[in-house]
Amino acid sequence: MAWLRVLVAALLLPLLALPAFAQQQGEPARVALVIANEAYPQAPIAGAAQQGRAVAETLRAGGFDVVAVENADRNALRQAIAGFASKLRRGAQVVVFYSGHAIQQRNRNFLLSSQGGTEGAVDLDEIVDPLIIARPSSALIFLDAGRDNPWRGTARGLLPLEPMEGIAVLFPAAPGKTLPSGADRAAEAWLKAIRTPGLEMAQALKQVRDTVARETRRSQQAWLSAEPPRGLVVTPVARPVAVAQGSRAVIPPPQTPGATQDAAYDLAFWESIRNSRNAAEYRAYLDAYPNGRFASLARTREQEYRANPAAPAVAVAAPPPAAPQANGAPQRDCTGCPELIAIPAGSFQMGSNDLYEFEKPVHPVTIRSFYLGAREVTFEEWDLCIDQGGCAYRPDDRGLGRGKRPVTDIHWNDANAYLAWLSARSGKPYRLPTESEWEYAVRAGTATTYPWGQTLVKERANCLGCNDQKRGSAVPAGQFPANAFGLYDMAGNAAEWVADCWSEHYRSAPRDGSAYTVGGCRERVLRGGSFNNDPRYLRSAARFKYEADVRFYTNGFRVARDR
Repeated sequence: MAWLRVLVAALLLPLLALPAFAQQQGEPARVALVIANEAYPQAPIAGAAQQGRAVAETLRAGGFDVVAVENADRNALRQAIAGFASKLRRGAQVVVFYSGHAIQQRNRNFLLSSQGGTEGAVDLDEIVDPLIIARPSSALIFLDAGRDNPWRGTARGLLPLEPMEGIAVLFPAAPGKTLPSGADRAAEAWLKAIRTPGLEMAQALKQVRDTVARETRRSQQAWLSAEPPRGLVVTPVARPVAVAQGSRAVIPPPQTPGATQDAAYDLAFWESIRNSRNAAEYRAYLDAYPNGRFASLARTREQEYRANPAAPAVAVAAPPPAAPQANGAPQRDCTGCPELIAIPAGSFQMGSNDLYEFEKPVHPVTIRSFYLGAREVTFEEWDLCIDQGGCAYRPDDRGLGRGKRPVTDIHWNDANAYLAWLSARSGKPYRLPTESEWEYAVRAGTATTYPWGQTLVKERANCLGCNDQKRGSAVPAGQFPANAFGLYDMAGNAAEWVADCWSEHYRSAPRDGSAYTVGGCRERVLRGGSFNNDPRYLRSAARFKYEADVRFYTNGFRVARDR
């Protein structure tokens, strides 16, 4: 029987070589990014690199695929982030730990490379954006930053991040506050907590906040954007890796209740059918996941669509009986004026319940007919305003050429100066579109995530990740297919100013297509995303904000006028 012992040993050897908590087949992917910078020439952070190594070791022991870097310059930071992003999968469990200096600028957080200074900074969104797109089942971003440093300028501490589905963000100090010198209580408490077998991340973060408040006598308050969804445990309860049973090597089943159910695939399956009206697809889901997260809703829909196949999906707004059609051919009111498309009257469901709180709630809006620019205002059109004395500011084209490219580096007030000149020249009342008019126009009768459908399709827009060849700048207007209304570049290319003041939700938004305005508002809404944004910003419901009197090289606009 010597041959049998040799066979069993051969089977066990590769299994026993695995880490104690290696990911088992069928479990969600576990991915981590650890960045630890301490060797700043002007403001070193003692112990940051050692702490980063301890975090990385703990995460690896918990079965995470860890991308780790320390004392990294800007190129090394971006390489690490790209490597991390390439490992992300839908439904993954994710941890990001950053220890180093950070600053806030232009309403964003920037991580400072070991070079120090803003020239070596990396936008935090370079980590957040691919994470959002991947849609993890549960994720934590811990920014052990916000210390006083020579580069912080007039702004202190870190800017808060909006609540994001499935993603929690932890700061060691409240937004706008700086971390006292040498105070690593939050990081130390967190590392201790995540080493506790079986401890949920939400409970670990509670321990961190309690520890920081207690040890600083509440002079320092750790800040958390939202609790992470259940299921994120760094150090699982120990279990044997392999045992010999007869002549076979056997992996014991997980001991954690519910661990055998693959939540990631459950969610992915549901996302692929959740807007379907086909009863057979809901039956297929129930066959695969009879006790799944969405089983009850799937049974309800299956019964409803078997009885009435034409019924709309539950909780999904029914489309109008017929998609509205743009009226007539494009027109111009004067030589050199932007080309206009007549947008028909209609009603639609505005917003999204899928991602951000400021895109909620989905609500009905009625739109009167109006005209909207077929394309974004171009440099050629803007330069005519300069030549005729209507516009005073000449934006830089950054060496890329002017002509048919959309004019950018335009703030909200600049756009309105152009519209005033255009109104006087044409004798027509030009204005910026309202936010609801803009969303109605980009949807053009659709209720999907993007103007062209439910998922990203390559070569339909100019953005980061939208094209096989990265462009990195705006391209001449009209190079990508128009939507059903005949409007070009509503998604991507230049981000577009609209008339509305920024609001954190739609609960007070007008339902009649007018603009939301409040006295003295400094922040205005931008729509459509730009060449410098990822596909998250190109969703039909996506919205973001910028200060009305601040220019940025991605921001432009298109014109509107009443009929």
